[in-house]
Amino acid sequence: MIQTKTCINVYSDMNTWIDFCIVIDAYEDFAKAEEIVQKAYNDWWELPDTQFEPIADYISRCLTENEIEFEIYFKEAEEVD
Repeated sequence: MIQTKTCINVYSDMNTWIDFCIVIDAYEDFAKAEEIVQKAYNDWWELPDTQFEPIADYISRCLTENEIEFEIYFKEAEEVD
């Protein structure tokens, strides 16, 4: 089987550990999810209490609170020869 899904890549130039994709299960939820992820990403950098929680956990919580179904995939380190 093949299934097409839509994803949001969350990353940071300032912190290379932040690099993961959020796959949104329902296409009709994508615009809402994108808005929630962008706000959560900005809030995580700006609000003092959010930085005690990993950014992926914080964004996941924000999506769950808004009843968005999703999966998260983390980027593995690239090996350089």
